[in-house]
Amino acid sequence: MTAPVIASTESSIDAMEWKVSFVMPAGSQRKDLPDPDNLGVVLHELGPEKCVALHFKGSASKNKWKSKEDELRLLAKNQGLELSDETRICRFDPPFKPGFLHYNEVVIPLG
Repeated sequence: MTAPVIASTESSIDAMEWKVSFVMPAGSQRKDLPDPDNLGVVLHELGPEKCVALHFKGSASKNKWKSKEDELRLLAKNQGLELSDETRICRFDPPFKPGFLHYNEVVIPLG
């Protein structure tokens, strides 16, 4: 499993359309990664970007995501930071780990 597994949306945390991303190990190059079997899966190499993040523990339920997103956006606003509309939920733990032990982050790119 790669970590984190990232789910992102550009409208709101209640959006029906989410993109799921997997982080490849450091040093991976596109030419070395296998091509997906599913045509709906597309590999993209992303460049560096600046983001703000807020970690939280426990199950990443929709209510918890929204609460942490709101908290992070308020903290960034108070620091004078302009954020994009995109919100990412990053999960770092395997599904078999008990939910109360999960480590997660809400990540928002600077706008």
